[in-house]
Amino acid sequence: MASWDTLVGYVRNNYKIANEFRDDTGHVNGLQMLFDVGDLRSQLIYLWEHNLNGGTEPWFTIASPFARASNVDVVGVLESVGANVCGGVAKVGDLLVLKHAVPLATLDILEFERPLMLVVHTADALEEKFAGGDSF
Repeated sequence: MASWDTLVGYVRNNYKIANEFRDDTGHVNGLQMLFDVGDLRSQLIYLWEHNLNGGTEPWFTIASPFARASNVDVVGVLESVGANVCGGVAKVGDLLVLKHAVPLATLDILEFERPLMLVVHTADALEEKFAGGDSF
């Protein structure tokens, strides 16, 4: 995979997409997916296109909201993910999001699949531990 469009095609063929986000030109620049993680729990995942260095360096992020920052121990969350290999925590508005960034230029399918599953399951575990529910 060497482009965002190739990744979008792969995701369309292999996953159920809940929503597609488009820019002003109609270009798909984001995808929303909902994963069943068992025990009647689900996890919301977003894939976002990013172009660095004036558009010459394509990247994408895998992001999953898991809690409202105003309702959880943010320091506890940060300490909890400190040893994680994949994903970091960001605050977007009042949401805490587990995020992982990947360059597209030399992307191998495993560099998408494995981080995707790590973000899905880590975000769900964080949500269960810190938010105590299944809102995302």
